[in-house]
Amino acid sequence: MRRRAVVFVALALALLTAAVGIWLAVAAAARDTDAAPPVSVSPSASAAPVTADDYCYVEAMIYYRVKEQELAETLLRKQGIEAGASGFATGIAARDEDELEDLRAWYLSWADARPAEPPTDGPCGGHGSDHAQMPGMPSWSALQGFAAAEHPDAEKRFAEILHAQNAGMIALVTLILEGDPHPAVAESAEAVLQQAEADQETLQGIIDAVP
Repeated sequence: MRRRAVVFVALALALLTAAVGIWLAVAAAARDTDAAPPVSVSPSASAAPVTADDYCYVEAMIYYRVKEQELAETLLRKQGIEAGASGFATGIAARDEDELEDLRAWYLSWADARPAEPPTDGPCGGHGSDHAQMPGMPSWSALQGFAAAEHPDAEKRFAEILHAQNAGMIALVTLILEGDPHPAVAESAEAVLQQAEADQETLQGIIDAVP
């Protein structure tokens, strides 16, 4: 019973960390515009209209990246993690922070394009008010299992959760690119797609390496 209580507390803290992280990822720039430099786009791209789908992409990617960071940090707090998995998790934390700088800037400068109500169709249809229903987001039971897991099961659960999340992210950016995105969004989405597809191979390797 004591172990179940500890696991529950650990999971609750992990989820709270993710929620706070997502809020901070967005609110940090709102408090201090110097903390998030302007997005570097060409003059023609700057003049391009920003749509609700463009803004949806920004919000969704903030959610995906902060959740990805939180999962990586949870793995790195565990003992005896295999070097390949820990190295991948360490790389995620740094890589995502760089991307979040641009996303925070877009979130502020494109606020007028934010829809008044969560969309029911289009790329973000059915995501909910906070994108928690996005494709690939982990279930409570999956997070609970990961929070309680130890080496080598922890690596496998981590990779499985991120593999599913990446698949959802690939589906989202594919829909975005099939539309008529803002030039900056198109450039970002192409980079996200390439990175996610490469990460899938790495994550599958981590999964396959666990007996």
